[in-house]
Amino acid sequence: MRRTSQTDGTKERIQRVALELFVIHGYEKTSLREIADRLGITKAALYYHYASKQELLKSITQPLIDEFEELVAARPDRDTLLRSYVDLLTRHQAVFQLVANDHASLAAAELVERSVRLRREIVRQLAGPDAGPVGYVLASAAFGAMSQGFATARRVEPEADPALPEGAAYPDGEELTELLITTALRVLDPAENL
Repeated sequence: MRRTSQTDGTKERIQRVALELFVIHGYEKTSLREIADRLGITKAALYYHYASKQELLKSITQPLIDEFEELVAARPDRDTLLRSYVDLLTRHQAVFQLVANDHASLAAAELVERSVRLRREIVRQLAGPDAGPVGYVLASAAFGAMSQGFATARRVEPEADPALPEGAAYPDGEELTELLITTALRVLDPAENL
């Protein structure tokens, strides 16, 4: 039993360090040697836990995609869907940052197809069962506004940050969640805002 908990702890450390390096340098530019060196272990020890860099990446990205699939499969009401999506991004912010800034990481983790399918399904759910073309455009815009708003407020894409004035701060926590949900709902139901 003790061996398993040690192994699990080591795997978590490897994932944490690898994610940090992937976010900083990108998936392609980060080597297993760099990860092992940062951890103070040999490359062979790293291979004991992960057969390849791709397997390591999948272990890091899988929880985000799995939880996203569970959320979409549950088909919650619109408000719960939006709130749960922000919560999901918050819990997996570093992974979101990785895939938002390094699209090659999605391909390497073999998650492109699943990611596209999930985005399509969340747009369908936001649009509602009787949506037409305009409803789908509005749902796509609402989903995009939430994702981009989160990315801006949490500085997920530092290069895209509009550079706030000195001393200004983005909303965070519940204030950010409410702002994103309110914005998405306004985009989804523009007639209610007139």
